[in-house]
Amino acid sequence: MPSPSRAPVTFDRPHHIPFAEVQGYAPGGIPAYSNKHDHYFSGERSIEGNVFCGFKYQCVEFARRWLLRRKGLLLPDVNWACHIFQLKAVRDAATAEDFAVRIVRNGTKAKPEADTLLIYPSSETSVVGHVGVITEVGDDYVCVADQNYRFHKWESSYAYKLKLERKDGIWTVIDDIDADDIEIPLGWVSFPGRENRPDGAPLVVLHPSLRFTAPPKPYLLRRTFVPVEFKTNWLDMNDRAELLFVEEFGMDVSRSRLEETAVSYYESNHEFHLQCVAYGTQLHAIFLEATAQVIESDEKLRLFSIPEEFWPRIRHSWAHQQTYISGRFDFAFNNETLELKCFEYNADSASTLLECGRIQQKWAESVGLDKQGTRGSGFAVERNLKMAWTYSGATGRVHFCVDQEREEQYTALYCMQAAEAAGLEGKLCILFDEFSFDDEGHIVDSDGVRVRNVWKTWMWESAITDYYAARKERGEDWKPSPKDKVRLCDLLLGDDWDILYFEPMWKIIPSNKAILPMIYHNHPEHPAILRAEYELSDELRVCGYAKKPIVGRVGSNVTIADGDGGVHAESGGDYGERNMIYQQLFPLTKQDDYYAIIGGWMIGDAFSGTGIREDKSIITGVESPFAAIRIKIDGNPSPVTHKDLEKMAEDE
Repeated sequence: MPSPSRAPVTFDRPHHIPFAEVQGYAPGGIPAYSNKHDHYFSGERSIEGNVFCGFKYQCVEFARRWLLRRKGLLLPDVNWACHIFQLKAVRDAATAEDFAVRIVRNGTKAKPEADTLLIYPSSETSVVGHVGVITEVGDDYVCVADQNYRFHKWESSYAYKLKLERKDGIWTVIDDIDADDIEIPLGWVSFPGRENRPDGAPLVVLHPSLRFTAPPKPYLLRRTFVPVEFKTNWLDMNDRAELLFVEEFGMDVSRSRLEETAVSYYESNHEFHLQCVAYGTQLHAIFLEATAQVIESDEKLRLFSIPEEFWPRIRHSWAHQQTYISGRFDFAFNNETLELKCFEYNADSASTLLECGRIQQKWAESVGLDKQGTRGSGFAVERNLKMAWTYSGATGRVHFCVDQEREEQYTALYCMQAAEAAGLEGKLCILFDEFSFDDEGHIVDSDGVRVRNVWKTWMWESAITDYYAARKERGEDWKPSPKDKVRLCDLLLGDDWDILYFEPMWKIIPSNKAILPMIYHNHPEHPAILRAEYELSDELRVCGYAKKPIVGRVGSNVTIADGDGGVHAESGGDYGERNMIYQQLFPLTKQDDYYAIIGGWMIGDAFSGTGIREDKSIITGVESPFAAIRIKIDGNPSPVTHKDLEKMAEDE
C-alpha cells in the first residue's frame, strides 16, 4: 500500500459537535442540542411532555422547549422562525388561555431584556430567519442561547455574545460575529409579567387541548391533468446540462412521453416528505455502520465478491476519504398499509440527479403546478450539492469523467456547476483521450494538470474488470509511460492512492446488495428495512421474495416470486452469474397502471430530495420514465424583513 501524503478528509467542520449531542445548558438547565450543521434536517419530531416542540434540532424547537420549561407557555405553530415576530399571543400551557406578548423592534429606545426571544429576519442565506433566547443583557452586549446557528460546545450558559450598541438613545443588537455577513435582528418578543419557573421544576401539567395529536397519514398519489397553461421553452438552452437533456429527451420531464396532451405527476403530503427525510437520514447512518463492519472483517468482505487484492485499497479509501457527493435510496410506498420501505441504496450513483434537483421544478412551473399549493420535492438538492463540494476536501481542478452517453454528460455538468459554485474548477472529460501519462507515470489532462480529484459515472466493478483486461494485455511488469494510452483502470485504480474520488471506492460496499442481509440483521426493528437473506429461507418462501444479484444495474436479472412460489415477474441482463440475495416481497401500489419507485437523495451527509421512476412493469428499468413529486403545502409563507415591518407600520 502506498504511503499517503494527503491528510484524511471528512465532512467534520472545525469545532462542530455531532448531531443530537448537547452543546450547552441555558439558565434553568435547559439543554440545547447540535443540529450538526445548518443544511441538516433530520425530519424527526421532538416531543416533550406531550408537546410537539418542533423538529430535531432546529432553532424553533429550542425556543418552544425553552418557553415551555422557563415560562410554562406554549409557542403556537409557525411556518418559519421569523414569523414569531408577528405573534400577538402565546398559550398558557396549563390553561390553554392566550397570553399576550410584547413585540419590541430592534433599533428603538427600548433596551433588550433577558428571558426574551430574539428574532432574526428573512435573508438571502436563510429565508426562514432564526430565533434564539436572550439570556443576559449588559451595557454593550447580549448573551444568546439557541440551536442550529453555531454548532460549538458552549463555554458558559449561552452560545455567543452579540454587540449591543447605544447611540442617541437608540439600542441596537448587532450580530457581527461573521464580519462578512453582519445581521441586524428584527427585535425581541417578551412575556410581560410572566415569572420564570423554578430551576428543575417538573413540566407543567398540560391542558388536554394542547396535547400532541397524531400527524396526518402520509400519502403519495398519481395525478393526471390537462394544463391550462403550458410554456413550451421552459429549459435554458444556454445551460449546457439542460441543453444536453433536451437533445436527449426533449422538453419532457418524463423523458419518454413528449407526445401526450395530459400530464402526470405525483402529489404527496408533508407527512410523506418528512418520512422520506427521516428514514433516508437514519438509513444512511445504518448503511455506513454496516460498511464499517464489512471493512473491518475479512469474513464479511468476502461475501461481496470483490477480489482480495483490492481490499487494501478499499480500506485505505475508508480511512482517508470520508467525503462524498451523492447517493440514492430506492424507496417504495404502499398507499393502503402506509408503509415506506427501502429496497436498496445506490450509494455510488448520480443518475436522475438533474431531473430531481432542477428539471422537475422547471417542468412544474411550465404547467402551472407551482401556483396550485404545492412545492417541489428537490428544493434542497442544489444548495446541498454546493455544500457537499465545499466540504469535500477537493481543491483546484475536478475532472468529471464520463462515458459518451448524453445522460451521463448532463449529470456531470450539473454536478460540475455546483462544484464551480463552491469555488472549484471543473473539466468535463468524455472517455480517456483527454488524459496521458507524464514522464513520472502520473496522469495529466490536455492542459498538463495532474489528476487529483475525479468525479465519475463508472461503477467501481467496471474498473476492476478493466484492470484484469489491461493486465492481460500489458503484462504483469507493465509501467506507465507517455506513449501508453490511459484507460479506465489507470484513472480509478492507478498507483496514486491520494486521488480523491467521487464517489470514493469504499462506496462499492453500501452499493452492493450483499449488505442488505447485514442491514436487516443489524436493525430488524426499523420500519423501512425489509428482511433479506443470503439463502432462500422458509419465511421468505411464505411471504414472497425478490431475488437480486449483489451487483447489477437498474433492475437487471431480478426475479419476483409470490408467496405461493409462482414467478410474478423477472428481468434479463448481464448479471445473472453473480451471487444472489433474497429480499422480502413488498407489495407496490399500482396507480393508473403504473408502479412507482421513489428515489431519495443523500447529498453529502444531508437528505436532499426525492423523484420518481415509474413503470407499468413491477421491475423498474433503465428506460422507466421519470415523474415529478409535488409536496402539498398549506398556504404560502412570506418572508419577514426590516422593510416588511416598516411597510406594515406605514399601513397601520
